[in-house]
Amino acid sequence: MNYEGKLASNIKEHIKGKQESTSGTGLAFIAFTEVIVRMPVSQVWAVLFFVMLFNLGLSSMFGNVMGMLTPLLDLKVFPKCVPKEMITAILCLICFSVALIFTTASGSYWLTIFDNYGTALPLLIIAFFELIGVIYVYGFRKFCDDLEFMTGRRPNFYWQVTWRFISPLLLFSVFVAFVAIEVQSDLSYEAWDPNYVEFPKKEEKEYTGWVVFICAFLVVLPSIFIPLTALYHLVRFKLSRHKQRAQNPFDNHAFQL
Repeated sequence: MNYEGKLASNIKEHIKGKQESTSGTGLAFIAFTEVIVRMPVSQVWAVLFFVMLFNLGLSSMFGNVMGMLTPLLDLKVFPKCVPKEMITAILCLICFSVALIFTTASGSYWLTIFDNYGTALPLLIIAFFELIGVIYVYGFRKFCDDLEFMTGRRPNFYWQVTWRFISPLLLFSVFVAFVAIEVQSDLSYEAWDPNYVEFPKKEEKEYTGWVVFICAFLVVLPSIFIPLTALYHLVRFKLSRHKQRAQNPFDNHAFQL
């Protein structure tokens, strides 16, 4: 008991001393690894820990790859002669090539940029337009009819109010608040600088102009396909209607003798 208590106390003090110097990925690859070294049979715990991280990343990539592969197959972007395995390999190769930037000397900073501006806000925008598209464009009654057909039960009053009013309002409010906060403050990051006066604390620095452009690009890139797709279908619909109006209704082989 004394040994276990002493070990727990040393680990607690070690984590407390690392709280100001590590966060995010550093917490997993610096603080936790040093804590594991201090544990008994550290080699076993180290193998288990990094196998867990590997499986966690692998399981996440299954969802990411399928999220890209499914719409490509549904939209028939590739011809049928191209096998699904080949498309999957191409996607994995592209993801691997892009991820090489995270292995550079500034990889942790790039990871922070992608994590802060490439996921949260685009997902919020996509969820908002997905909700608007299903409830107000496709039709709430049609959606309820589909759910009743699939599950045998119609959504109750709670879900009707949530989907039609509460959820869109909350998503829009969070979006406006996020944009307002980002506009009022300069984009900055925490730099690991040994020459900093308060080291091991991280020094807060502002992003340069080209990095701000990349941050905006990461926000716009996943979301820009929503208005582009809507514009494409609108133009296609207008052209089809114009073609139908221009077509002669008597231009039919049935009228030919």
